Amino acid sequence: MKIAYFDCFSGISGDMILGALVDSGVPLSLLENELKKLKIGRISLKAKKVRRGHLAATKIEIDACRKQVFSCPQQFLDKIEQSTLSENVKTVSKKVVLCLAKAEAKIHKQPLHAVHFHQLGELDTIVDIVAGVAAVQFLGIKEIYSSRLTLGTGMVNFKGESFPLPAPAVLELLKRRTVFINPEIKHEVVTPTGAALLCTLSREITEPRPWSVIKIGYGAGTYEAGVLPNVLRIVIAEAETVCADDTVVVAETNIDDMNALHYEMLFERLFAAGALDVYTVAIMMKKMRPAAMVHVQVREDDLEKITAVLFEETTTLGIRLQRITRRKLERKVLNMKSDYGIIVRVKIASMGGKVVTVAPEYEDCKKIARQKNLPFKTVYDLVKAQAIRKFG
Repeated sequence: MKIAYFDCFSGISGDMILGALVDSGVPLSLLENELKKLKIGRISLKAKKVRRGHLAATKIEIDACRKQVFSCPQQFLDKIEQSTLSENVKTVSKKVVLCLAKAEAKIHKQPLHAVHFHQLGELDTIVDIVAGVAAVQFLGIKEIYSSRLTLGTGMVNFKGESFPLPAPAVLELLKRRTVFINPEIKHEVVTPTGAALLCTLSREITEPRPWSVIKIGYGAGTYEAGVLPNVLRIVIAEAETVCADDTVVVAETNIDDMNALHYEMLFERLFAAGALDVYTVAIMMKKMRPAAMVHVQVREDDLEKITAVLFEETTTLGIRLQRITRRKLERKVLNMKSDYGIIVRVKIASMGGKVVTVAPEYEDCKKIARQKNLPFKTVYDLVKAQAIRKFG
């Protein structure tokens, strides 16, 4: 499995990511063709070899017929959705834009639709986002990891107003990420666009993993004089593990005073809010009260929504939170025409390239059983046997 490691020893920005990916072998012509699909006028990219300290790196320059493009998140999202980009590039690019927008909304205490992007509405923002996502797709990278981030301190001036470093939007984006403040760095080394791309595309590395390095790319930022060379290093590698790991949050609470009728709505809302798994365990609490422990697994980004649902829909006064590592098989879902003449989705799990589990989708088999007036077990067993012959 091909992976990438973002070595952010001197911060990160959108142009640094793009420069490092181009330095890793992504053709500029491919990125320019992707940007044409946005239909926002002529955009050409130029890659220059520059030096930052003792390191040679690639600096990306953007030449376009216009500068200001969008004033609000919805204009960004609409332009991406209306483009002819691939569905994957569209989906990930929109996630990055929403990540930026939510951070701006939080720090300005505004609803999402009222956010004004100001400098982030300039053309280089959408170029960095869309071209960066397209470059990752071109390289065939399946997972991205990142180092901890180094941040600078001081003040920066924007349109006559002074703002502290790290920028408020950057700090909001980097919640729950490991950061290091270097008091010797007196300029911006992490930009909002860079932070949003990092948080959307990657997860922080927590333990060493064996890799076989394939390529190394160096992307240069704009700042030339500094304590550290203004460079992002991206390592493209082949992971030697047969399973993928990720980190999720477990939210648990014990409830001994809630009507059982409430649990159905609770489960519905938790899954709608992004829960990966929800279940209850029968327990005995103090004073010998029968109770239920509610267990929820959730990604970090959805944690606030999940805790809000638990507080709103249950009688709990507190929630336990714990971050855990999951080890997962490689998974994909393929369509198969069943012997009943109806398309069925089939889940396939692999380990080290070898298929270990094949299972038809329950809802699809249930639909066939009802349409054909057959026992569910009969349908499921036949479709599973067919799927094993085809994919196993």
